[in-house]
Order: sequence, then structure tokens, then C-alpha cells
Amino acid sequence: MIKGEILKYRPDIDGLRAVSIIAVIFFHSGFKFLSGGYVGVDIFFVISGYLITGLVFDEIRSGTFTYATFYKRRAARLLPALIITLAIVFLFGFLFYDNKAFDNLGKEIFFSALGAANILFGRGVNYFAQADSVRPLIHLWSLGVEEQFYLVWPTILITLASLRLKHILMIVIVLFSISFYLSVATIEVAPSKAYFYPQYRAFELLVGAFTALGMRAKSFNEFRISDANRELIALVSIVLIIAPMFLLDKSSSFPGFNALIPCTGTALFIAFSYKTIASKMLGTTPLVSLGLISYPLYLYHQPVISYVQFFKPTSSNILTLIIVLFVSIPLSWLTYKLIEKPIRRMAHRKDKSSKIYVLSLTTSLAFFAIIGILVAKNNGFGLRFKILNPFAYQVTEYSSSTFDNNFIRGLEVAETKHGRILFVGDSLLQQYVYPFIKALNIDVKNVDTVTRGGCVLLKNVEFKDVFSDISCNDLRHELYRKNKYYDYVVISQDWSLYDDKITNFVATNKKVPLEKWKPFIDDTIGHFKTLSKNIVIIGLHPRIEGTLELNPTMFLTENIYRSQLNSLKVSNFSELAASRSFFEKWQSQDGVIVIHPMDIWYKGNGQFAVNDGKWSFFSDAHHISNASTEYVVKRLVHLGLGEFLKHYSKNQNATKVYDNKEQNNK
Repeated sequence: MIKGEILKYRPDIDGLRAVSIIAVIFFHSGFKFLSGGYVGVDIFFVISGYLITGLVFDEIRSGTFTYATFYKRRAARLLPALIITLAIVFLFGFLFYDNKAFDNLGKEIFFSALGAANILFGRGVNYFAQADSVRPLIHLWSLGVEEQFYLVWPTILITLASLRLKHILMIVIVLFSISFYLSVATIEVAPSKAYFYPQYRAFELLVGAFTALGMRAKSFNEFRISDANRELIALVSIVLIIAPMFLLDKSSSFPGFNALIPCTGTALFIAFSYKTIASKMLGTTPLVSLGLISYPLYLYHQPVISYVQFFKPTSSNILTLIIVLFVSIPLSWLTYKLIEKPIRRMAHRKDKSSKIYVLSLTTSLAFFAIIGILVAKNNGFGLRFKILNPFAYQVTEYSSSTFDNNFIRGLEVAETKHGRILFVGDSLLQQYVYPFIKALNIDVKNVDTVTRGGCVLLKNVEFKDVFSDISCNDLRHELYRKNKYYDYVVISQDWSLYDDKITNFVATNKKVPLEKWKPFIDDTIGHFKTLSKNIVIIGLHPRIEGTLELNPTMFLTENIYRSQLNSLKVSNFSELAASRSFFEKWQSQDGVIVIHPMDIWYKGNGQFAVNDGKWSFFSDAHHISNASTEYVVKRLVHLGLGEFLKHYSKNQNATKVYDNKEQNNK
């Protein structure tokens, strides 16, 4: 490639953008064959680093670069579609999200408007949680990485501009090496930070920057390569770009070495593949057209996918993809043609009108930042339901979490030598804390908790902890260092999850999946037997279908809610019944009590108590609601919980007493 061609428009790069956005959309739509489609974002990073570094460097060398012009162009390019995206998700959240989801959305809108969504998500969000239907802005982490990079990169280029180009390239290599090393070193110890934070992603943008600067070097322009070799390099580059999309998945170590593969392929394609067969294929009109709208398409597709998952009109990935493309592509084209291009043209003017447009954009973004923080500070702005839909407000109150209303997650242990009761577990343990202490007549002030959602706190578990602001492993370490004595210790968790999070499971009979927990339960009981009179294990929890339609929205009516109550059902009846024999292994041990959730909820004849005729006992598929508290307390008392715990440590025959009570209840 001759030097003059560097400055020419490259339709094949827009075609490569199209390939990238297609991969991302397929991945987000849930297509397993494209399990590594998320590398499309990494391709975007390299292209961005190449284009912007080349533009800034040329302007610096020609003496025409100004920060004002650079950031004005960036604002005109990025803000129109971003503002539309924030407006759409805010309106949807206002109408359809419950208080907790809207509260989270408020935080995400605030950070996204500031170009810092990745900082928020880096504190504890799983990017690969495809089932999360209320994360329409999760993809804006990449926008945050780019903008934080470009806050410092122009200044670095200005600082280096007086050096010879080969020396600048050497410094870029050093910066790349530092970022790449940090990325590789951080993946295992802090995967969330490694995925979202700019210092661990900068090497990808620097690959593009090195490509742009390298192609401006005299040696590169004097380098001669045969057409056959160029075709071969083009083919290799396409393989490096495409193969990770099929070979990687959500369990792959990323970014690090795996991210370097598509980044290298993209750099090779840009540098050596111009006017090759691959380049011409990517430069075809359909792909170029899609590439031109790839930015608004990237912004719009994730909210649409999120809303399809929210309403669940289909479980078909193909139909989801069709809906996403049908909505997102026309909206992206209209944004590009009617909003983005006109604003970008105006931004290039040197008169006052361009400043006014850019000021309007930044003011609009500031408005959404303020709106977002107001929503977050007001706990999801629950007043909106109270004013606009009082019944939905009632649903919000009855479906709230008794744990969140009375306790704090994490390690909350009073500094005393003796305590009444300790609860240990994840969010499924949390839901029973308040009903349990009500049944035992224990004051909230006398309750210690060591809990976190998505966290296994059993002794000696080796847990792959990712995507949380509270470290599960730190909680476990602190828990088993303490030597505080208790009357009762209650242990539970979701026993049907965590297969991919626990690295030291021992192979067991696949027909008895719960058996893998036995060594950890034994070790945990062994630890607490020296510290407590009574150890309570809460067994397998029910899983409920039909709760989504009961979520409070602006359009929820009492008739819709009441009619949907009849659709609630327990979907894991057979697993609940089979789990009894597993957990009762510990029932015969002195000082150990087993509570089966099935005994709380099962009414007989295949029927479960999932509502009281007015309110659902479950706030979602896994967690019980505030409305169930009175019922659960009565069931625990009826099962003889208080009396049983009171006398268990003194009565070696307590198991028989409990069994007799159960038989009478049946």
C-alpha cells in the first residue's frame, strides 16, 4: 500500500465493522454456535484505535490538531445515538421495571451518561449473564473503555510527536506490553475488572494505534509484498478474526491472550489486505451499508434483546434475532441518515452553530445523568407507582424482600462472644432469615448474618468468584476465622447451582446430583458443632413458573394480577421430593436439624401454597415475597420448629418427635 492510500476511505473496514456487529448480535441473541461472538467488540477497538490514532497523529504533525475540535467531533459522532438509547431505556424502565430494577437502571444511566458504564459494571456484573432481562445498557461498557482511552491518548501522541516515528512505535509497544501483562495477570484474580476496566483493555486499542503509525513509517511504504502473499495474509487475518467467534465461549479466559487473536487478525487485515479478494468481499454494498450504521446498531440492539427477554414472547433464538434486526436496523438507519450525519456535518463547521449543537448534545447527556442519579437516590422512584398506578405500588410492597428491609448483605457479625443466631448462605438463605427469627421470637438486633447472593459459603469450597462488589472468598475466609458461639446456626443456599463456580467438586453419581455437596456440608457442620448447640440446614428450594407476569408495571391491573395467580406453579416437584433422602443423612446427627422447604409449601395432591388468593408468595422464580411472611412463620411453628430447636440438644430422641409431628401434620 502506498502512503496516499492510507488516507483514503476504506469500504472494507466498514465491511469488517459489519462482520463485528453481526457477531455481537448473534452472541447476544443466544446462538451457541457463535459462542465467542463477543470478540466483535475487540475488533471494533482495533479499528477505532487505527482510525482515530491516524487522524490525530496526522493533525498533530500538520499543526492543525486542537482538543476542542477533536472532542467536538467525538461528541457529534457518539452522543446522538447514545442520547436516543438512554431516552428509550429510561422510558421503558419507568413504565415496566419494578423499583429494584429501575433503581439499578438509574445507576447505569448515570454512569453511561458520564462515559463510565464500564467502571460501574467492573464493580460486579457478569457480562455473560444472558438471562438478565433488565440490563439493556450492559454493552455500553465498551463505549466507556474507548472514551477513557481517548481522554489520555491524544495528549500522549502530542507528547511523543517530536520524536522519530520508529521511537514512537517503540513506546507504543511498551505501553501495549504493560496493558497486555496487566490483562493476563488480572484475569484469574479479578476477572470482572480485567473485562471492564480500561487499563486491561488498552492494549487492544494500541494494536490499532500501532497499525496506524506503522503504516505511516517509511519502511512500511517501501516494503514490497507479492499479490499472492497479500492474498495469503488476508486469508490468515480472516481466520484469526472469525475462528475465535466459534471457538471461544463465556468460560474462556478473556481478554488476555484470547483477545489478542482477533486483534492481530484485524491489524493484519487493515495493514496488508487492501484490494485483496477478502477486502473486496467485505467492501460489498450490503456489508458496507451495515458497517456505516454499526454504531447506532450496536447501541440499539442490546435494549431490544433485553426487552424481548423481559416479555418472553418466544424462546426461539431465531425469532429473537428476527425481532432485533427488524427493529434495530431501521431505527439505526434513520438515526444515521437523519440525525448522526447532519450533526456530524454541523460539527465540522467553524461557526457558532456547531458549538451550539455540541453544547445541546452535552446538555442532554447531563440531563440524563441527573435523571439517572435521582432515580438511584430515590430507590427506583417508587412514588411513580403510588401516583400513577396505586395497585402496582401495592404489589411492590407485598413483593419486597424481608431481608433487604431488615438486614444488610455481607458480613454482619456483632463483636460479642455469644450470639443468638447466625445465618450463612446466599440469597435463598436470606429469604428465610426474617420468617425464621419471627418463628423463634428472636429480635433482629440479636441476628448475625454472613450472606451474599451468588455466593457459596460452605467450608473448604474453592469458589471461582466473579462479578460482585463483595468478595465471596473474603466472606468465607472471615466467617471461618471467627470463634463466636451461637444458640443456632442456619445454613442454606441454592443447591441446584454453582457447578461452573466450584473448582473442587469431587466426581459423584450423576443420578444423585446433590451428592457433590456432601463433603462441604460435612466440613461446615463439623466446624459449627464446636460453636453452636443447634445447626439447621434448609434443603432444596422450590422453583416457580409464572412470576414474571406479576411484576409491577404501569400497566398492571388488579384483574390481570389476580388471574395470573392461578398460573403460578412449582416446576421442580420431583427434585424436591428426591432431595429429602439426601438431606436427611444429617437429620440423625446430634445437634443437626433439617428443614425441607417442601414441607413449608406443599399442601398435598401435587398442590403447593404459592399464593393466598390475593398476593403471590414468590417475588420471582426463586425468592419468596414479603406477602408470604405470615404464612411461612405459621408453617415453621406448625412444624414444631421453635419447640424442636429448644429441646433438641437435650433430647437424643428429638428426631422421632419431629417425625411424629410431621406424620400428624400429614
